[in-house]
Amino acid sequence: MESLEFEELLVAAMIVKGDHIDTRDIVGKLPVEAFANHHLRAMYRAIVRLLDQVEPIDIFTVKHGVPAETADLVLEVARRSSSASNIKVWAKKVRQCWMVRQAKEKLNSALESLSGINTHNINDVLTEVSRELSTIQFETNDRLPRRIGAMMTDYMDVLEQRTKGEESGLYLKTGILPMDEKYGGFDRTDLIILAGRPGMGKTELAIMIANSIGRSKGRGLFVSMEMSEMQIVERHVADRSGLAVGALRNPNDMIDEQFTRLTVASSQLQDEDNYVLDGAFSVDEIIAHAERMNQDNGLSFLAIDYLQLIKKPKAERNDLAIAYITGRLKQFALRNKVPVILLSQLNRGLESRIDKRPNLGDLRESGSIEQDADVVIFPYRDEVYDEHSKFKGIAEIIVEKYRSGQPGTFYMGWRNGHFLPIDQQEAAARYAQNEDEAKTKSNWRGQKAS
Repeated sequence: MESLEFEELLVAAMIVKGDHIDTRDIVGKLPVEAFANHHLRAMYRAIVRLLDQVEPIDIFTVKHGVPAETADLVLEVARRSSSASNIKVWAKKVRQCWMVRQAKEKLNSALESLSGINTHNINDVLTEVSRELSTIQFETNDRLPRRIGAMMTDYMDVLEQRTKGEESGLYLKTGILPMDEKYGGFDRTDLIILAGRPGMGKTELAIMIANSIGRSKGRGLFVSMEMSEMQIVERHVADRSGLAVGALRNPNDMIDEQFTRLTVASSQLQDEDNYVLDGAFSVDEIIAHAERMNQDNGLSFLAIDYLQLIKKPKAERNDLAIAYITGRLKQFALRNKVPVILLSQLNRGLESRIDKRPNLGDLRESGSIEQDADVVIFPYRDEVYDEHSKFKGIAEIIVEKYRSGQPGTFYMGWRNGHFLPIDQQEAAARYAQNEDEAKTKSNWRGQKAS
């Protein structure tokens, strides 16, 4: 069947159905321009107008709502359907045909752009072409609602895998054991924000999480706009071996045990399939690289270091440019089922507070970031601000937002520039004791002399 036949069947079914919930649902999702035939487009426009005016829909009202050249065709079209039971199917087909036409137009536009490509504009042209192709892929990914009851068999299989200690494949472990135990891991469609002030270890945390996901699930892509690819490789080696980056930069001072750990870590990384890309990129260029990898052999995660260094699109305000970037990355995650780990800087304002633990308001251009993010994590180390801190060697992993659960704080050790597992109850007890001492001291100072 061609578009014309689907459009005829849909209009006929809508005339049969009249003012029905199915008709209203279709009108709410299918624009008038989806109809290629101008006569059928006029009939559909008349039906939309009748619904808006709460008027009955039948052959006669539609006939009176179209131009004279179309009026004589209404009866002929109405005869095309003896039943309206497939109305949703015809609407889907009309939408798909419209999408195919749009795709062809965008491909022709891309080909026209490529015909004028040269060494001076190659980056701009390829970015624009990538954006067009990405839009085509997203818009043609048409999905219909699925009945929950029909999905229960699949879900029970997931539960059975979990009872056997097997991973369901729906979620990806972070490598932070207490956080994985509470939340079960990241969803494959999550946009995960790791944000912190300089020195808090956000890049190290991203590499640790990326290593955990990549180690168990295959290929990952780490895009760095702050460090070179060799620096990122060195960070991966340091994380996997537990060696300080400083030790790796002075190999002549390393002892045999350190060389052994280096050898083991290097061997593991050589057998894995993690990728790194450095440079300055727009969000569309990053997505183009990631989608190409995902189409080739799949992609487990996309990590980007960091948001504020991504080349911003033209926009009236900076917050609108940030909103475009986070929105595009969330769409990428949803479309490809590849989680995005996006690093971000925080506002300097928290430096002036007594309690310097960050919150969502400290995110730069926080409105769109907070809205689009599924998870927001703040690594915090008190010793960065207080060299005499009682919590030297301890880092807080503050989960300020978790769309699928409650916020929480987890504790990690910090040694040689790496996050390490520690006892959660012991760390929590130390923090609680410190708070009690601080309250006691505050109350004592606040007492009036008798």
